[in-house]
Parts: sequence; structure tokens; C-alpha cells
Amino acid sequence: MKNVWSNKFLIGIMFLFKLFFSVILLAPLYLMFSASFGANVKASDLLQGFDFSLLIDFIYHWKRTLSIYFLMFFLVSFLAVMVFIFFSGGFWGVLRDQAKKKEGNPKDASHLRGERFFGYCAKYFWGMFKITLLLLAFYLIAIFLFLFFLTIFNSVAGKGSSLELTSWRVIVKISILAFLFLLVNMIGDYLRIFYIENFEERFLVSVRRAFRFLLTNFFKTLSLYYLLSFVLVLAILLYVGTDKVMEGIPKTSFSILLVFLVQQISSLFRAFWRLIYYSSQLALFNKLTIEESQDSKALHA
Repeated sequence: MKNVWSNKFLIGIMFLFKLFFSVILLAPLYLMFSASFGANVKASDLLQGFDFSLLIDFIYHWKRTLSIYFLMFFLVSFLAVMVFIFFSGGFWGVLRDQAKKKEGNPKDASHLRGERFFGYCAKYFWGMFKITLLLLAFYLIAIFLFLFFLTIFNSVAGKGSSLELTSWRVIVKISILAFLFLLVNMIGDYLRIFYIENFEERFLVSVRRAFRFLLTNFFKTLSLYYLLSFVLVLAILLYVGTDKVMEGIPKTSFSILLVFLVQQISSLFRAFWRLIYYSSQLALFNKLTIEESQDSKALHA
């Protein structure tokens, strides 16, 4: 947390990245909904419940515009993924330097930090892109493993009702899905760590070393990832609860401003916490690497 807070401009970059692409994706939809339903209390009351006829009328009225929007949505989403892959090299590189105390004077000029950040973005882009492609394969494997688990689980425990959202069957299924999803995410993070730490090595060598490290320190690395994810889930639940409370507040200019501020604070926190994932895993990697090095020297002695 200290390392991330020392580089608050990273939080700003991630927040502005999310804000920029969110505005591009949501602005056309907002304009279409405003034109169809207006922006008044009566329209808000109509949209509190789902009315299929309203949806059909909306799609029919905007059928040509929606086809263009969907094309734009996929193009902008692809661009957002590419830009985030580009930025991820800067995030990891700067935090790696901070974790190893390479950053020098914490009062460096902002333009020097920016130069270092964008330098790392360009330096590590191709490797980060290859890691993303590799992770897509891992996600597909995780999906097949989950479907295989579902087949066995349903045959043993029964399918149960699809409406039993709080039954033990649903909890087990969600837990297994979360475990596989978090596992793939964690693997991706350590692949990135080994890539930037061993930049001169061949890519496949870094991948092998990353997997060897994860297998050796599986419970430590996974425990850290689950701890960070647990805190994030608590924060999301807190935000949802706050949002529900604010729904009951009479709509005034002040309450609208308050809702907006809470939403932006939540978005800033998620950007901050994403970087906490990176920094925490780098710190754990450095600690475990030092311990392994000391153990190896002791054995040789």
C-alpha cells in the first residue's frame, strides 16, 4: 500500500483510463435512452420494473443505430483491452522499481515519472500481449474444468432448483468457479512479474520459472490473492449497501451530487486496489526470492 501511495499518479492513470472508455461506451446509450424515455420522475418510475414492451419499442426505434453501436462497442472494447495491456507494463515496471527501492528520490519531477512509466509501457508491451493470449487459453481450460466439475457434481449431488440461489449447491459451484477464476488471474500476475524481472530471457523460460515458483509457493501466493479479493468483495458489498440507502433519499441536487461522489470514490478505490494486487505480489515475490536465495547459499555452505 505504501508503494502504491508513493506513486499516486498510477491511480490517476488507471482511474482516467476507466472513466474515458466508460464515457465512450455509455454516452451513446444515455443519449438514446434520454431521447426515448426522457429524464423525469415519471420515466424513472416506469423503468423501476422490467417492461418487455418498452424494450421491444426501444430496439425497434433504434434498430439501425443499435447495429452501429454494437460494432462501435466491440471496437472500443478491443481498443480498451489493447490500451490496458500497454499501460500494464508501466504499472508493473514502476511498482517493481518502488518495491526494490530503485525509484530514487520520491520527490522526482512528475514528467520524469511519466517518462519512466511510458518507457516501461513500450518496453514490456509485446510480452504483456503474449501473456494475455496465454491467459485466454488458461481461461478456456478453467471453463472446461468447471463444466467437467459440474457434470460430476450434478451426478452426485443432483442439480437442484435453479431458483435456489442460496442453497449449498449454488455456493459450492460459485466457490469452485471463483477459485478457478482467481487462480488464472494469479497465474497471469506472476507471469508478468517473472517477465519483467527476467526481461532478457526467452519468454517460455520466464513462463517455466513462473510456474515452478507458483508450485513451490502455491499456498502463500494463493492465500495473498484470496485475502486481497476478500477485502475487495467487502468493499463492493459496502458500496452496494450505501447505494441502496441512497436510493431512498429524496432526489435533490445535493443528493445527486452525493451519489456521484460516492460512485467516483468507489471507482478510485477499485483502481487503487488493482494496484495493491500488483504491489503486494511483487513484495511477496521479493521476500520469497530472497529466502530461497539464502536457503540455497546455506545449502552450498
